[in-house]
Amino acid sequence: MQKKKVEPTFGSIFRAVEEKTKKVSFLQSTATQITLNGNLDNQPLYVKVEDGKAEVAPYEYINAPFYIDADAETFASVLNGDKDFVVAVAQGSITINGDAAQALVFCRTLFG
Repeated sequence: MQKKKVEPTFGSIFRAVEEKTKKVSFLQSTATQITLNGNLDNQPLYVKVEDGKAEVAPYEYINAPFYIDADAETFASVLNGDKDFVVAVAQGSITINGDAAQALVFCRTLFG
């Protein structure tokens, strides 16, 4: 059975992030807001990790230790495994602002 492709839409990306967080174990508690740019009106979602479990919700997370801003097309490509997360950051398609140490641990866990 072929895995369903993540589309560059808020709903598709939200479901993919939610599924991906269920499949990994986070070693530290943290939270982030992911803002998707493109034809999505810069709609955010947040991921909060406590006691190794993640909660994903479709709204802003004020005062997150770090923020991820991403082009929806690029973020969908990363979730599909077609593009490397680090390469997307290096190319400027994905930007991370805030606590670099927490962001690094979170992103390595989620996209590693």
